Amino acid sequence: MGMPISVTLSSSGIGRAIDLDWMSSKFTSFAVTGSSSGTFQWTVHGALDDIEQVSSGNVAWFILSSASANSSINIFSGPLAAIRLSVDAASSAAVTLRVLQGVGQ
Repeated sequence: MGMPISVTLSSSGIGRAIDLDWMSSKFTSFAVTGSSSGTFQWTVHGALDDIEQVSSGNVAWFILSSASANSSINIFSGPLAAIRLSVDAASSAAVTLRVLQGVGQ
């Protein structure tokens, strides 16, 4: 899987889940940025469930970060199986989640 991976939403809703390499990752960095115009609120969810093995309705999502700021960067230490962006409110704005994983020994 090429990195970084990004998902952009321009209206309220939940973006596609990004499948991560939980078996070999040491950390997952993610950044949320928004267009300079407009207003928005966002939430980033993480999951420990393997979304390739667990049906979508049974994945337990938890909040990694949320804000209404124009940009934010965070690091999650340890394995993470999936991540997704939820735009809770948006007015004339595009919000992008970028994800990068560190792998190694």
